[in-house]
Amino acid sequence: MQTTAEKFREKDRPMNPFHLADVRSLLGPDEPFVVAVEQTLAHGHGWSRAAAPVAERIAISIAGAIVCNHLTPGQRLPEKDLSAALGVSRAPTREALRILERERLVDFQARRGCVVVEADEQEVVELFTVRSTLHEILFTQLMAEQREQLASTIAQRLAQLDTLQHGPSDHYAVGSYLLNLSIVNLCGNRLVADLLTSIALRTLRHLRRGHATDPASVARSLHSWRAIHRAVMLGDTARVLSLIQERTDDARTASLNAVRRSQLLAARPSVSVLNPIDR
Repeated sequence: MQTTAEKFREKDRPMNPFHLADVRSLLGPDEPFVVAVEQTLAHGHGWSRAAAPVAERIAISIAGAIVCNHLTPGQRLPEKDLSAALGVSRAPTREALRILERERLVDFQARRGCVVVEADEQEVVELFTVRSTLHEILFTQLMAEQREQLASTIAQRLAQLDTLQHGPSDHYAVGSYLLNLSIVNLCGNRLVADLLTSIALRTLRHLRRGHATDPASVARSLHSWRAIHRAVMLGDTARVLSLIQERTDDARTASLNAVRRSQLLAARPSVSVLNPIDR
C-alpha cells in the first residue's frame, strides 16, 4: 500500500491553493500524521476527530498537510480558497487558521495574509532547548512518582517501533512521537504537560524532516528508547536523564541539518532532483 508521501509524489506538481482538495483526499483519517495531529490538538478536550467541532477538524487536516510538507514553508493559505477546496464556510476556516496560529504552524502577515511558518535554524535551537528543559522536569517527576507506569508505557510502544523502523521514516517518526505523547499524558504537572503539548506539532514537523534527511537517525532513536527503558526498569534516574538529553541533542542536530539542506537547495534552483521532504 502506498504511503501518503508516495501518492502525493506521483502527482509531481507544485502546491497552490487550488490543490488543497488533493491534500484533503490524501490525508485520510487513518493516515499516521492525521492520527498524531488529532491526538495533539485533542489534548485536554476529550474529543475524537469524528466528534470534534468543524474548525478543529479543518485544523487537523491543514496541520497534517503542513507537518507532511505538502503545504510548504512560506506558502500562502487564502481563507477563501481554503474554504472552497475543503468544502466548508469561511467562519470555521478562519477559526481553524487561528488554532494553527496558536500552534505556530501558520502566521498572519501584512499584505500576504495567512502563510505557512518558515522553519529556520533559530526555531530549531529554541524549540529543542525548551523541550530539553521540560523533559528534565518530566522524567525526573515520573521516575520519582510513576516509574512502573513509565516503564510499561515505553514497553508497550517498543514492539511497534521495532516494526516501524523497517518502513517509511515518516511512520517511525509518528510512532516515536506518539510514545512521547503517551509519556506526557502520565505527567501530574499539568503546566509541564501543556507546555510540551503546545510545542509538540512543531517538534513533529522537525523530527519528520530530520529522520527523512538522516535515515540512520531512526536506528539511533530506537536504540535510545531501548536504553531508556532499561534504565527506567533499573530505577537509574541519572542514566534516564542522560539518555533523554542525548536523544534531544541527536534530534536537534538532525533537524538543523534538514533545515540547512533545504536552505541550500532553495539557494540553488538549478538542482533538479530533490529529496521528497524538500518538495
